[in-house]
Amino acid sequence: MSRTCAVAVADTLFGSGVRYAFGHPGGEVVDLIEALETRGIKFVLTGHESAAAFMAATMGRLTGVPGVCLATLGPGACNLVLGVGCAYLDRDPLLAISARTIGRLAEVSEKQNLQLNEMFHPICKASISLDGQGTETAVREAISLAKREIRGPVYLSLPNDVAVSPEVGGEGCGFKLDEKLADTRDVGEISKALGRASRPIAVIGIALDAKNDSGSVRRFLAVTGIPYVVLPQAKGIADESGPGYLGTVASAAADAILVEQLKSSDFLLGIGFDPVESAQDWHYDAPLYNVANWSIARGAFRPEAECLGNVSNLLKAVLNECDLETEWTARELDAIKSSVHQAMLPTGSTRTGGLSPYSVMDLLNALLPENTIVATDVGAHKILISQTWNAATPDGFLVSNGLSAMGYGVPAALCASLLNPTRPVVGVFGDGGFGMMVQELETAKRLGLSPILIVLCDRSLAVIKIAQDMRNIPNRGVDFLQVDWAMVAQGFGARGVSASSLDATAVAIDRWLAEPELTVLSVSVDDGLYAGLTY
Repeated sequence: MSRTCAVAVADTLFGSGVRYAFGHPGGEVVDLIEALETRGIKFVLTGHESAAAFMAATMGRLTGVPGVCLATLGPGACNLVLGVGCAYLDRDPLLAISARTIGRLAEVSEKQNLQLNEMFHPICKASISLDGQGTETAVREAISLAKREIRGPVYLSLPNDVAVSPEVGGEGCGFKLDEKLADTRDVGEISKALGRASRPIAVIGIALDAKNDSGSVRRFLAVTGIPYVVLPQAKGIADESGPGYLGTVASAAADAILVEQLKSSDFLLGIGFDPVESAQDWHYDAPLYNVANWSIARGAFRPEAECLGNVSNLLKAVLNECDLETEWTARELDAIKSSVHQAMLPTGSTRTGGLSPYSVMDLLNALLPENTIVATDVGAHKILISQTWNAATPDGFLVSNGLSAMGYGVPAALCASLLNPTRPVVGVFGDGGFGMMVQELETAKRLGLSPILIVLCDRSLAVIKIAQDMRNIPNRGVDFLQVDWAMVAQGFGARGVSASSLDATAVAIDRWLAEPELTVLSVSVDDGLYAGLTY
């Protein structure tokens, strides 16, 4: 008996290394869910489809195998959009699968009938309508496309009548997946320009293989002695305790100090630099040379030169051809780092009795072990922790900085905990972003996950307040009521703790480290004590 299209999808996913699919079911996808489960892929129910997409994107980022999220047609598919758009701009490999209206009704019924393939097209590398012809080939092509540079999401729609129909052979979608060709023509130019530079700075980004290239990146920076900055999603790739590390740029506290250094540098070496993380224009007219997995030329912007291919091999080639002496001194580098540090320190006293967010971040660095994975949400705390957290490993810091989507942090923390049950996983959120995903506490409890989720409670959208203050606009639409998140957590069966002092915060973290279980730690902070932030 021939297999159904749903089984063909499941078999192909499993054969490509997929072991989880995240989603919220509808009647139109129950046959696909059954096929996934019987073929060895666990379907993980989430409280909201956007959380499923965030978890799948995180799975793709951490494993390199495209994460899979699944929803029904209509409203279910619409709810995937936020997480899929996040994967698109965060460069995470993802397959988003949903039902669509079955063939005999598609032309006559409007009930839950949206043009889903057209809707997903602008935020995906491809949007595929599975029609029963060449299902296995189409799914295999989608997986390859999602993993291929530039990494990103692919959408597949599967009507239920097709899902339960026998698979029919076919040619798939006909994507041209040519062999990746390295472009090393500019190695010599980059090496010579670097050799002439007196004040070079390296900029580390995500256009590389974080896990496999990290060692080569660290060796290159150590041998050359070039000072360097990292972008938030690339934290942990380079050695953030090394003498040449200056800090984090692009949505990071006090990064204006670092941007001035970048603007005055006579040579910027991008190592996997991807400007998708930067809303600023410092790189447009800079003497930027990039070594990366993919081209960063966009519109009128072109780097001075770029080498594309295996970043580890390209760095070796640059190093072999380069004779470098710079004018940087250890005293200068220390002064820059000190300026960044000083700019983040709060200068006033608390108005609300809350802690300074910086002191909480400083405490996390002091208490948490080196192998900790930190997942952060979006807001003022993200800008601060992107600068303060010392990520020791390429997978040690999870953040959305391409789309910068609120709601990302909780699902990212849960996925990291699911994949790494023996490693400490810490989520850091504002109370606004946490409120968007609080329903996923039930998901975490059901899965037996044990991260600590730290909620910085200032009862406001602090980063928007900063934007209003900078424009001399009254604070409107940015404040909300106090929520007892510890009590809420207890309602979900989690450990819930409230802290209004650093000592109490430390006690709660130490207890979690000694006795790991799903914990929500609500910490009162004063939004007026954020420093070094701009918007």
